[in-house]
Amino acid sequence: MIKRIPVRQLRAGMWVHDFNHDWKDPCCQDRDPNAFRGPKMVRTDEEVEAVIAHGIAELYIDTARGVDVEEAPSAAEVQRMLEAQLRDLADDDPDEMEREVPMEREIHQAAKVKAQARTLVGSILEDARLGKQVTLSPVKDAVRNMADSMFRNPDALLSLSLIKQKDEYTFMHSVNVGVMLMSFCRMMGMDEEEIINVGVGGMLHDIGKMRTPEGILNKAGKLTDEEFLIMKKHVTFSRKILSETPGIAEVSMHVAAQHHERYDGSGYPQGLKGDQINTFGQMAAIVDVYDAITSDRCYHKGNPPHLALKRMLEWSRHHFSIELYQKFVQCVGIYPIGTLVRLENGLLGVVSRPNHESLLHPVVMVIINGKTGQKLVPKEVNLMAYKSDPASGYYIKGHEDVTRWQVNPIDFLPNAKLYE
Repeated sequence: MIKRIPVRQLRAGMWVHDFNHDWKDPCCQDRDPNAFRGPKMVRTDEEVEAVIAHGIAELYIDTARGVDVEEAPSAAEVQRMLEAQLRDLADDDPDEMEREVPMEREIHQAAKVKAQARTLVGSILEDARLGKQVTLSPVKDAVRNMADSMFRNPDALLSLSLIKQKDEYTFMHSVNVGVMLMSFCRMMGMDEEEIINVGVGGMLHDIGKMRTPEGILNKAGKLTDEEFLIMKKHVTFSRKILSETPGIAEVSMHVAAQHHERYDGSGYPQGLKGDQINTFGQMAAIVDVYDAITSDRCYHKGNPPHLALKRMLEWSRHHFSIELYQKFVQCVGIYPIGTLVRLENGLLGVVSRPNHESLLHPVVMVIINGKTGQKLVPKEVNLMAYKSDPASGYYIKGHEDVTRWQVNPIDFLPNAKLYE
C-alpha cells in the first residue's frame, strides 16, 4: 500500500514511492543533481538525514516493498481529503468583480495585448542577454494594456494564460506569471497602479536567466552540481538587473527577488521564512510554481490544472501561505478553463468558462460519453442551471486525463484559434 508519512518518520529500510518535492524548484527540478528520485529503497541513516536536509516535509512510501508506518494515511485517503479540501476552498459567494464586456467580446482584445506582451518580453530578454539596460516604459505600457483588458473582463486574459502550449516556455512563462499575478491582485481588491507594478515584476521575474549560460539554461538532461548552482543564481541576477532599471517599483523587485522563497524557509536565495517574505513575493511563488508544473518541458510533463491545484494544496501546508493559496484557487477556479471533467452522469466535458456565482459549477462543453467512449456532438452546458437538481447528474465528479481520452481542450473552447 502507498502511504504518506512526515519525513521525521522516515527510516532505513523504507521504500520511497514518491519524494513529493516538485515544489522545490519546478523550473529545473528534473535536472537537480541532488534531487531525490523515487521509487527507491532508503537503506541507511545517512540517506535519511540527506532527505531531511533537502527540505522535504512529507513523502510517500510503499509498505509492500519496505518498512510500514501503521497509522499513516493511504495515498487514496490523502487524495480524497485533498479533493474535499479543494472543493471547500471554492467560494460560492457571488464574485464582486465587475465585467464591463462579455468574455466572448474581450477575448479578441486580450489575445492581441498578450501577443504584444510576448513579443516585448522576447525583445527585453534578448536585450538583457546582450547586457543592455531595461527600458521600463514599454513594459509598463504593455502591462497597462493588459490591466485595461482585465478590468473590462478578467476572465478573458486569464483564460489565455491557463491554456498551455509546448513552445516558447521562457517567454510565455514570463507573460503568464505576469497575467496570473495581476488577476490574483485584482481579485484581492488591490488598486490599478499596484496591479501594474506587480504585473511588471511578473513579466520580468526571470530576466536574470539571460545571465545564465545558454548551455545550462536549455540543457535537457540533469545538471551538474556546479551548473545547478549557476542556474539558481538567476534570482540574484534578476534583482540586480531590476535594481539598475530607472523607475522600477519596489513591489516589482519583490516579485523577482523572492519568487523562489518558500514559507517554511526552504527556498532560495535567502532562505526567508513566513512573513519575512513580502506578500507579493509569496504570491509570485504560488503563481510561478503553478505555471511551471502545468507546462510541458523537454524534461517535464505538465500536470493537468486540477491535479496541479491538489498537489499545491498538499504543499501549502509547509511551503506556501495557505491563506494566499486559497485566494489563488478562487482566482483561477478549482476547475480552470481547459480542464477535462467527468460529470456524475458519466459525460465528459471541457470547462470553457467559469461561473463566479459558484466555482463548482462552471460552463462545460460536453464532448464524450465516458461510459461508452463515444464522441458526442459538442454541446455547451451551464452547470449552474442544474445546481438545485443534483439528480440530473450534471455536476462535476472529478477531473480526467486529456491524454487518456486523446482530447485537445483548445479544440472545444469558443474562439479556439486565439488559444493556439
